[in-house]
Amino acid sequence: MLNRPPALVAAFLLLTTALSACGSKLPVALAGLEIAAPAEQRLIALTDLDQRVARVGYRLSGANAELCPAVRNSAGWLLHAASQYSPELRPYAETRFGLDGDLPGLLAVPQGSAADLAGLRRGDLLLSVNGEALTRGAPRRAAAYEGVEANIQRLDLALAAGPIEIGFRRDGNDHTARITPQRACGYDVQLDPSDELNARADGKRLFITTAMAGFTATDDELALVLGHELAHHVLRHRGWHEAETRGRQTQTVPALSGTAGGAERQADRVGLYLAARAGFDSSIGPAFWRRFGAFDWRVRYPQWGHPSAEARARALEQVQAEISDRRASGQPLVP
Repeated sequence: MLNRPPALVAAFLLLTTALSACGSKLPVALAGLEIAAPAEQRLIALTDLDQRVARVGYRLSGANAELCPAVRNSAGWLLHAASQYSPELRPYAETRFGLDGDLPGLLAVPQGSAADLAGLRRGDLLLSVNGEALTRGAPRRAAAYEGVEANIQRLDLALAAGPIEIGFRRDGNDHTARITPQRACGYDVQLDPSDELNARADGKRLFITTAMAGFTATDDELALVLGHELAHHVLRHRGWHEAETRGRQTQTVPALSGTAGGAERQADRVGLYLAARAGFDSSIGPAFWRRFGAFDWRVRYPQWGHPSAEARARALEQVQAEISDRRASGQPLVP
């Protein structure tokens, strides 16, 4: 889960939106990512945001595995490598995280994840899996992802088969740990550097921009956004392909139906359930949409098949009442 190019890969991805924020822009400074800031400061801001997204994504993915059409064995970690970073940022990343070439380092280890339970922590550098060395790769100047991606694929395939033994380096000393993977939704979560207020799902991944993640004031709000995108996968609104690659497996899930019409209303409804099932405060949904609508006129009014922010807020008030009633009566939170 959550293994993908972190936010600091050189190329920016320009994404369309499934959350109805298409074309909306937030000054990058508001997300703490000022372009004029020193390189080390930008590295810290971006990696901190990456870790926050990883933490929330892990909880959503693990709590809702039974509802996801694609599932996999997960260590719960977020990995990165020195080779991914631009020449400007790479020295700071190597110093701050102990990275070396294409070898995967742990950028985030969410509490309660399989990696966390095995004793791994942020800053550990992975050296081997099941006794076979991972590849450091040749030195290169330009940022590249292919080398660490190959290492991540080896880790994913090993996890798909069950518990693994990891060799890792911490503070200059080599250690081993045994990781027993957990079942999780089989979708990567990707944070993309952009001032667009955007989030989307493509059937394989969840995307959220740095501006959108930075706009969310709390983890509960971030879970609302990511839960909405995960709901598109649960509802099979997005195509899914290559289900057997990188340790993913498919499963059959009964079709979910919502009382609200349209794909976006359905995703709002199911997404609020997904956030609540993961232990987030789902009651903040209506207030978030009203705050979002007050901030950005583009979501204040209906457009491109998306309801207005106020319409979404009112609909979520009804969904939250439904969730509260189910909790009070001891019913399972299944949308």
